[in-house]
Amino acid sequence: MRKESTGNTLSEYKLNFGSFSYYRNAIYGFAALWIVVFHGVLLSNINDEFDPAIRLIRDSIDMGNIGVDVFVFLSGICLYFSYSKKPKLSSFYYKRFVRVYIPYLIMALPYIIYFYVAGVIDLPMVFKTIFTVNTWTGEVDPIDFWYISAILVFYLLYPLIYRFIFREKKTGKMSQARAEFWRMIILVVISFAVSVTIYYTLPDVYNVISRVLSRFTVFIIGTYVGKLVKEKKPFHEAFLILSVVILAGAFPLYECNILEGVWSRYYGSLTGMALVFLLSQFFILTAELKIDRFFAFFGPFSLEIYVLSIIARRFYYYTPWYTDGNAFLHYMIVMVFAIFVAWLLSKAEQPLFKLLLKPKKK
Repeated sequence: MRKESTGNTLSEYKLNFGSFSYYRNAIYGFAALWIVVFHGVLLSNINDEFDPAIRLIRDSIDMGNIGVDVFVFLSGICLYFSYSKKPKLSSFYYKRFVRVYIPYLIMALPYIIYFYVAGVIDLPMVFKTIFTVNTWTGEVDPIDFWYISAILVFYLLYPLIYRFIFREKKTGKMSQARAEFWRMIILVVISFAVSVTIYYTLPDVYNVISRVLSRFTVFIIGTYVGKLVKEKKPFHEAFLILSVVILAGAFPLYECNILEGVWSRYYGSLTGMALVFLLSQFFILTAELKIDRFFAFFGPFSLEIYVLSIIARRFYYYTPWYTDGNAFLHYMIVMVFAIFVAWLLSKAEQPLFKLLLKPKKK
């Protein structure tokens, strides 16, 4: 199927928002693997193994948290495809719940029970983690699945975002498309202003939700871009030039600590969106090499990779492998196993999804 579509069809996606959808799984897969490596480099023993001669590689890995911004941006885009079909609100929420929360529960519950039995967490913390409330209370040690908490809230708010941006314009000279753009800008400005205000006035609150705030802004932009993607709107090559500049600027800005706090978070989010532009066009340019197929394999179970890699990383930290040298090599061996388990789990989940999402008979 993909082989037949690499000719004239691919040329249609050059400088086109539709490429975001066409290469969605490949971009998801790239982001998931980047996050996996990034989480490993956060461990001090692995960080110390990187020689200054390969500092650029180390710096590239160190920006892996941007992969989450890629996740969120694509999520906003993908939800547009679903919600623009005008589903029942209950059906929309139910499908999102099944696709995200059920896999999370399957993967995280044994992990949560383990820490409870080991006496690391108490019963109230068990329930907070099961219902992903611990992110909002700042109780993320030893269990931190903040992305799940955030994305569930984003999904909950999605209908409101969609209806505000895409509501029909009935008066005035401004076109519908332009009105949608400016409504998106209004939400982005409000979201940004709230983030900056919290950063400077409520630092304790900001420390708890800092990872969520800029990603919500990305989610809003992704919602707007979803329509451009679905309609396969072209974009100017200046977007690619700007994306290269943004990505290049991320290295000095991150490594020299020129930006801190909320400003660093937002530049990272901007870099994540720029990366989607660049990856979508890179996969077109390298179509003959089929690089996208490698990453696309991991895309459909990127959520499982994310959750299981966090769990595997936690257990790896307490093994002799972490302290007996070659920590990065051992970490990657553990992660290969975790990714394999994530793939098996994604396959095992399919019958459950079919059962839970089975259309009701009329």
